[in-house]
Amino acid sequence: MTVEPLRLAFRRQVREQALLEAHALVVDRGWAQVRMGEVAARTGVSRPTLYKEFGDKQGLGEALILRETERFLTGIGEVLERHPTDIAAGVLAAVEYVLSEADASPLLRGILTSARAGDDDLLPLLTTRSAPVLTAATQTLVVWFCAHFPELDLEDLADSADALARLTVSHLVLPAEDRTRTARRLTRVALRCLGLDLR
Repeated sequence: MTVEPLRLAFRRQVREQALLEAHALVVDRGWAQVRMGEVAARTGVSRPTLYKEFGDKQGLGEALILRETERFLTGIGEVLERHPTDIAAGVLAAVEYVLSEADASPLLRGILTSARAGDDDLLPLLTTRSAPVLTAATQTLVVWFCAHFPELDLEDLADSADALARLTVSHLVLPAEDRTRTARRLTRVALRCLGLDLR
């Protein structure tokens, strides 16, 4: 068993604590009111230490979004694994999970609420600069598809997963109707890409 070097352990601890503090500030005040100096003080480190870890405030925001994405992806993976033989049920459950968790996520609610009030600095990380989020979500879906439905065409799987990830994120930012109907519509689109039907 290898022991993590003390310096790396400290850095990982600082990073996690800074993200926790930034998360709390975004939820409480909105991203525009978050100051690197305050995050550093609440974390118990100097501003230069915080800047060294994240680069700048935008880097901190990106890390926040990716941390939330990882939480979502873990949940999506667990939901998908409950449906190893039913592709339609798995996709539908995964979309419903994402929409439900987004409603319950204080961070996402804070970002979207702030954006509607004009504080939209973090919104591009879910829209125009969302490549890391979309790539991670697409990969999660493709891995599940390939593991349980190897008979399906890999290119079709990748296209379907990509379309589903993009449409789901789009609906998080600009909801069109209630969660249940949205989930069924998005699932239907994904399955059509695969030549399948939502029963």
